[in-house]
Amino acid sequence: MNNHDSETSGGHVLLFDRDPDSIELFKSVFDTTGLTVISVTDKESGIEELGSGAVKLVLAAVDFPRYPGFVLLQDSISDNRTIPVVILSPKQEDMLKAIRSGATDFFRKPLNRTEIIHRIPILLENAKKYQVSVPMGMTTDILSKLERENKEMNDLLRISSSLDVSIDSKMILKRLTDLAAESMNCEAASIMMKNDRENVLEFVVATGEKEERLETMSVPMGEGIAGWVALYGKPQIVNDTEKDERFTGKIDEESGFITRQILAVPMNLDNEIIGVLEVINTKDNRTLTSEDLRILIDITDRAAKVIGTIKKIESQHNFYIQTTNILVKAIEKKDMFADGHSWKVAELCHKIGSALSLSENDMNDLYYGALLHDIGKLEMPCTLLNKRNITDREKEYLKQHTIKGAKLLEPIIMWKSVVPCILYHHESWDGSGYPYGRSGESIPLLARVINLAESFTVMRSSNTYKRQMTLKEAILEVMRSSGKQFDPELVKVLIIVLEKDTFSKNM
Repeated sequence: MNNHDSETSGGHVLLFDRDPDSIELFKSVFDTTGLTVISVTDKESGIEELGSGAVKLVLAAVDFPRYPGFVLLQDSISDNRTIPVVILSPKQEDMLKAIRSGATDFFRKPLNRTEIIHRIPILLENAKKYQVSVPMGMTTDILSKLERENKEMNDLLRISSSLDVSIDSKMILKRLTDLAAESMNCEAASIMMKNDRENVLEFVVATGEKEERLETMSVPMGEGIAGWVALYGKPQIVNDTEKDERFTGKIDEESGFITRQILAVPMNLDNEIIGVLEVINTKDNRTLTSEDLRILIDITDRAAKVIGTIKKIESQHNFYIQTTNILVKAIEKKDMFADGHSWKVAELCHKIGSALSLSENDMNDLYYGALLHDIGKLEMPCTLLNKRNITDREKEYLKQHTIKGAKLLEPIIMWKSVVPCILYHHESWDGSGYPYGRSGESIPLLARVINLAESFTVMRSSNTYKRQMTLKEAILEVMRSSGKQFDPELVKVLIIVLEKDTFSKNM
């Protein structure tokens, strides 16, 4: 984290929380970043500090007296403050509310030091983006050419900050249509994508009062102004739809919207028209001009790039999933005792990871690490894997599957982050495991989770070479091994997960 020092030195992290443990933890973890954590004791001093201009990041507890985190967050958005806000709450259900409300992150209490340290670089990066971006709620009247140009520049900055493919792709496109409508002070905007199979344009996202109705509609290629633009690939400015013979009014009839003006631009990706972006009806009844067209072409180009990026990511993700499935099936085909084993381990790992409130990246690594934990067995003979009675020498050879698996995945970029899961998933809390005899927290957390989940799954499986244990027997066995093979804290989490599962099944 030291590489952030020069960029953040002298700034403040403002903490709205009276919990001494939280204050101490945040002060210690931010100490190496060059940021000073300032904890406030009341609403007034906090608001005064917010106005100082030195605050880079706000940490807001939902139970802060007289100024709870969600109220602070709403005030920040309403006042157009360019400071990221992180919500702190003991309730996991507050996470979705925080993200929906515009928080940049969420930490569940009691705070997890490891998670916070892991998230700090991302928080600081977000803080830098906020400093150069324009508030999402900003609206500006277009009074002069100079104001229009300034607003255009600010909008493009906001578009750039919108190109975050980690969030929902439809949300990104929704931001772009919002910006298109706002930039030209129009009543509505929409993105329509070509459906080559049906030979129509389909509304993907729309703004304005009829957006929900519009998103269920489609336009035949070549029909209407948007259909004409998609067919011929030429942008069109129509300031009076009643005088344009291409305008059919069918969408207006179905949606209840009245279209007076249209500015439509074809969306190109790799020299192919993939859709149309359009804005409708200036709010001040001004005439749409070539300057508006230039701005919309810029926004449309960025929308096309977003769609192109999304398609590549979806393609890579699909390849990633399918390749993983193929490998897991290959492992299970080789080992007669492993039918469905990897999937069951991954499912239990996901439940434990959720209970631990792991980050999204850690959850992904845990899931795929669990699926591929036995990949090293692909380099071992089937006859050995399927023997019921093996010699000590053969047992030692089988233990090499962790190292072999790690070596198989280590050169592959998309699986590099799961290598520690593969390598250390047979290490034990007391140091008696393999391949290196690591102990305690020197074993990566995700590997400790997989060790516990795999062992419990084997105990409860009817496919293994051992007798299937009852749920009670398996739980007692895990508890007996707590502090020996298994991390004691993870054992507690597993029990909670199993209790929830049992309760839900009995509902």
